[in-house]
Amino acid sequence: MPPILEPPKSIAPKRGGRSTLWRRVAAIVGRLAILAAILIFGSTGWYLAKRGFGRQWRYRVVEELHKRGVEASVGRLTLDPFRGLVAKNVRIFDYKNRENTLVLISEISLDINYAALIHHEPFLNALDVRNAQITLPLTGVGGNTGKAQLKDFRAHVYFPPEQIYVSQAEGIFCGIRISATGQLIKRANYQPSPPLSQEEWQKRLSILRRVVSELQKFSFPVASPSLQVKFSGDVAEIEDSRVEATLRGDVSQRGNYEIQNLSAAAEWRDHRLTITHCEWNDALGSFAGRANWSRQDNRADFQIRSSIDLKAFLDALGFPGPFADMAFYSSR
Repeated sequence: MPPILEPPKSIAPKRGGRSTLWRRVAAIVGRLAILAAILIFGSTGWYLAKRGFGRQWRYRVVEELHKRGVEASVGRLTLDPFRGLVAKNVRIFDYKNRENTLVLISEISLDINYAALIHHEPFLNALDVRNAQITLPLTGVGGNTGKAQLKDFRAHVYFPPEQIYVSQAEGIFCGIRISATGQLIKRANYQPSPPLSQEEWQKRLSILRRVVSELQKFSFPVASPSLQVKFSGDVAEIEDSRVEATLRGDVSQRGNYEIQNLSAAAEWRDHRLTITHCEWNDALGSFAGRANWSRQDNRADFQIRSSIDLKAFLDALGFPGPFADMAFYSSR
């Protein structure tokens, strides 16, 4: 059988190295572009995190807070890679009188709707506060200054339509762990009530300074007492808000006097303060009482039943003089 001759295989000519060279150049250019973009975004992020946004951005945030019923100023507005926009050195003012500073907050995270921000629509969804330090400036007459701090403060504040909703705000104030929840109505066409006079404002600051001074004299050797607060009201009539408070503590020490098993509950409603119960024990006995006070007619009434060590109690409160030579006996 004659051999079968196969046709010769055609060998494709090799293309020049020009296309390969262009591919390499394109790859290098692409890598350089990606590297440049990373450097630009990184430097921009570093600048916004360290230096912050300009005055115009801070103004927009302040205006948005004003629309939501919060009168504030922002010292710096920075960008955090994990928390987003962060407002630092925030000062909260009295909504009726901007000259009265209520609190100073170290930093607040802003939950922003960026699409609404670009289209100049309401863009603030919520405020998130974590481990912040809140300072209460207590400036008195003649420029005498004092301050009290709410430490390790955290809270989440939502802004539903025409509302301000506070979700489990908590912190430590003068050694007492405070938690609060509630909501305030903020109508679009609301009109605030007349601002407080300077005399009334200073009077309230004086009361607050006295309360802080007295609380700072207590110590809590076992655990911090807990104060739970619930509130509801209208931003336009904040004095008419309804507030409920419950205080519980294991052991509280003031001087040589020790309070055990403290329990108290109070309510502010319709310009009336009602203390439904206040109870504690000491080394000799127990105390139980209730009271109410009306702001409208400035009248109060109370009921007390006590077998505590009254002399030691009054001495711890700083009233030893009139009772130094008195003896108290209890009937069995």
